[in-house]
This record gives sequence, structure tokens and C-alpha cells, in this order.
Amino acid sequence: MGTPSSALTADERHLIEMLYGPLRRFAAAAGPADVEPDDLVQEALYRALRRRSLSAYENVDGYLRQTILNLSRNHRRSLARRGKSLPRLVASVAAPPPSYPSDLAELLRLPAEVRAVLYLADVEGYSFPEIAATLRCSPAVARARASRGRRRLRSELGMEV
Repeated sequence: MGTPSSALTADERHLIEMLYGPLRRFAAAAGPADVEPDDLVQEALYRALRRRSLSAYENVDGYLRQTILNLSRNHRRSLARRGKSLPRLVASVAAPPPSYPSDLAELLRLPAEVRAVLYLADVEGYSFPEIAATLRCSPAVARARASRGRRRLRSELGMEV
């Protein structure tokens, strides 16, 4: 059912080569900390190619970024379901490994959608209309997510406004 790599056209291989680096950086910023960014990108590419050729998508970059966000949400929901039953199973296991405070920890506590908007705006320099088109939301929603995320980070990091 899927498209094996040998069935990819030269254009698709070139497109994947062009998109892979930026998508990997996006997955690292927006994805869960315990999931490899390469895994998210590869799963997104697999799902996209399973449906149709990459050239058939109107905005393949936006589609893949949205798929990465959806995979991140699915992972978070899965962890929440497992988290409810895990304490009963692991009652006698050793203490968790030590955690070291960092600014990255506060960033990772933000929802994936907010991290995605902040990454696209502050790292890649996208405008809010471009972010909205990429993540399939309105520019107002993108601006609100960025504002809430920045406010929360300032608060948690003890920075003055």
C-alpha cells in the first residue's frame, strides 16, 4: 500500500532532501522530548506518501508540519493514558533519574502547538499569516498562541515584561 523508496520519483527524492532538515528542526522544537525528531519526520513522510505523491499536495511543507504536530498530540495522549495505569505497575521501582533545571524544560512544558508557533515565528522568521497557513489555523490564533507562550515563558523564567 505504501510507496517504497525505489518507487519515489527524482522530484520527490529532491523535495524530501530539501524539506528534511527544516522539518527535523521543527519536529525537535515542537515534538515531545522523548521522541526522536527523525522518527516524527519519517512517520509524517510515510503517511503523506501513503496517501499520494508529494507533488500532489497543495502545501506539502504545511501538510507535513501539521502531521508532525498531530503525531506529537497523539504521543502526548498516549502517555496520559499510560500514565494513569503506570503508577500501579511501577510502585516499587527505583527513583526516577535526577532532573536538571534549564530554560529548555520550561519550553518543553508548553503545548506542542505553542512551541510550533514560537519556533516558526522566532527561529524561522515566518509571519503570522504564513504560520496560520502552515498550521491550518487563523492568523489571530497563531498570534494568540505566540503571545500566551511568550507570556508563560517570561513568567516561568522570572523575566520582567
